[in-house]
Amino acid sequence: MNTFLELIHSRHSFRGEYQALPVKREDLIKIMQAGIDAPSGCNKQTTSFIAIDDPHILKQLLNVIDPPIGQSAPAAICVLTQRIYAYRDKCFAIQDYSAAIENMLLAIIALGYQSC
Repeated sequence: MNTFLELIHSRHSFRGEYQALPVKREDLIKIMQAGIDAPSGCNKQTTSFIAIDDPHILKQLLNVIDPPIGQSAPAAICVLTQRIYAYRDKCFAIQDYSAAIENMLLAIIALGYQSC
């Protein structure tokens, strides 16, 4: 990508058949780091991630996703959140995990992958 704006404009949800190539572990770490680097309301850090690239575990996970998406994906990242009240009894978990996911979606494209 030449510019960050081109990266943003080129991102879309991919619902096709994924190539049967593994995602490099170092790339999964970079993608999750992009999520960790996202802003967090009052710095409460409500978001956590689990990367799955083991084919057996991934198949079990993908079998419970409804509607079925990513059935041929070689890896997945589960995004977890916890309700932590921050400022004036407000919780920013939704904003936190939304920002983290957007960062990861952009990192995925920057690294040459597709996602949904």
